[in-house]
Amino acid sequence: MEVNNNNNNKDNKMQNITNSTQYDEYLQSHVKYFIVTIFKGRGKYGKVAFDSLNDAVTYRDNLKSANPTARAIVYGISQPPHTTQQVTIAMGV
Repeated sequence: MEVNNNNNNKDNKMQNITNSTQYDEYLQSHVKYFIVTIFKGRGKYGKVAFDSLNDAVTYRDNLKSANPTARAIVYGISQPPHTTQQVTIAMGV
């Protein structure tokens, strides 16, 4: 008897993930764009989108050079094939 799996093995990589580090790498491999999020005060944030990680990091670094107390982080917006939802991941740069 043949079993029809509706997932059609969309991404065999997802099935091989055994820890959080591998999952982070998996998400990073499916990033579509990057966001620099800037803390502007209690409950207030600014966001700037970039197509490349290098541009996002450069923007963040320039922001921190102009204001050393600025708090900003680079996130990747991932669209992995195992879900229809976007997943946000801190890029750790």
